[in-house]
Amino acid sequence: MLKTGLKKELMFFTRSFRLWGVIIAAVAFMILDPALIKLSGSLMNSLASAESASDMEQTAMMNTENPYGDLNELMEEALTPAYGIAGTAGDINNAGMLIFMLVTMFAAGGELKKRSMIIPLNAGLTPGLYVTPKFLLYPVAAGAIAFAAIMGSYLFSFVLYSEVNVEIGGLLLGALADGVFAMFMVSLYFTIGLCTAKAGLGVVIMYGGNILLTALFNAFGADKFHPFTLTVQAQEFILYGEGDMLNLWGSIGVTVLLILLCYFVTIFVISAKKVDNIGEEQVML
Repeated sequence: MLKTGLKKELMFFTRSFRLWGVIIAAVAFMILDPALIKLSGSLMNSLASAESASDMEQTAMMNTENPYGDLNELMEEALTPAYGIAGTAGDINNAGMLIFMLVTMFAAGGELKKRSMIIPLNAGLTPGLYVTPKFLLYPVAAGAIAFAAIMGSYLFSFVLYSEVNVEIGGLLLGALADGVFAMFMVSLYFTIGLCTAKAGLGVVIMYGGNILLTALFNAFGADKFHPFTLTVQAQEFILYGEGDMLNLWGSIGVTVLLILLCYFVTIFVISAKKVDNIGEEQVML
C-alpha cells in the first residue's frame, strides 16, 4: 500500500507540468540572481569610471579628494558572486516556496475537499498510509530542489565571473540549511492543508506567516534554535563561509523534530475525522 501511495503521489507531481514548473522556477532563480548581481556590478563600474574621470578633472582644478571613492568600494564589496548565490537562496525560500505550494494544492488537502478520498479510506486505506507518501515525497522534493538550486547558482557563477571566491564548506552548509527550511515549510503546509481540507488557507498562512514570523524573530533578537533562523544562517554561511555552528545544527535538529511532529499531528487529525464520520453514519442508521 505504501508503494502504491508513493506511486500515486509521484504520478500527480510529475504530470500536468507541476514538477517541471517548480524546476523551471528554481532554474530561473539560479540564473537570474547571479546575472543581476553581475549586471549591477558592470553598471556600477561604468558609472564609477565616468565619475572618476570627471572627479580627476575637478580634483586637479580644486585639489580635493574624490567623494565617491568609499561608496564605490562598498558597492564593489556588495556586488560579489556570493551575493548572487545568497539572492537565489532568498528567492527559493519566498517565491519558490509559494510556487511549490500552489502547484501541490490538490495533494495538500484539495482532494479531501472534493471528497475523492472517501472511497479509498472506507476501502481500507489507513490515515497513516495516506499521509506517509505525501511526507516522504513533497518535503524531500522541496528540500532537494532548494539545495540543488543554490549549488547550481554557485556553478553558474563561474560562467559570469573569472573567479568565484565562495567558501565551499560554508556554501554546502548554507544550502543544507535552506533545504531543511524548505522541508519544514512544505511539511507544515501539508499539515495545515490536510487537517483543514483547505489547501488555499494553508498557502495564505504559510506565505504570510513566513514573512511575519521571520520579521518578529529578528525584531526581538530570537535567533537561536528554531526553523526561521535557518534562512539567516544560510545567508551568513553563503556570504562569509562561516557562522554559528551550534545554532545551525541545533536549529536543524529542532526543525527535524517539528517535521516529525507535523507528520504525527496530521495522521492523528485525519484519524479523528474518520472516526467522527463513522460515528455519524452509525447514528443515521
